[in-house]
Amino acid sequence: MESNQNENRENENPVNTETDNEALLEAKKQAEDAKKEVLYVKAEFENYRKRILKEQEQAIKFANKNLISELVGIIDYFDRAIQHSKVLKAKEDSEISNFVSGVEMSQHEFVQLLTRFGVEFVGKVGESFDPEKHEAVGSREVEKTQVDTVLEVFQRGSLLNGRLIKPAKVVVGKEKTN
Repeated sequence: MESNQNENRENENPVNTETDNEALLEAKKQAEDAKKEVLYVKAEFENYRKRILKEQEQAIKFANKNLISELVGIIDYFDRAIQHSKVLKAKEDSEISNFVSGVEMSQHEFVQLLTRFGVEFVGKVGESFDPEKHEAVGSREVEKTQVDTVLEVFQRGSLLNGRLIKPAKVVVGKEKTN
């Protein structure tokens, strides 16, 4: 009887071992697949998190765009006032000279304030014309060395953290036609 039981056990083991090995291999495969899926989901979540942080950063960076855009318009008024007051400042009246100096200092402080909030002003005589930052409102024939160069600035442009708020309105040099 005992020898029959040993024979039965020996007969059962090869079949069970083969089935167990297949089950084990299948379980390992499923575990590998699950691990790959978890790593994929983890990577997707990390990308999502980074994208959301970047979007938040951009939203914060440009949240005050409308306010800044309105304030930049005030600089245009300062520019015009200073431009028109140069004639007055040339006169020897100290009160007028002091007033004009006060306007110039106010403009300077205002520009410094806007600069601290990420505003950069564009549009200077002599710089190269850039259609992404400048709006050509006129042109003048010039020598070849000054072609595509800003000759005159009617209104300064501005960038907020590198993004254009308002293009500078400029006169650009164009090649002479014979």
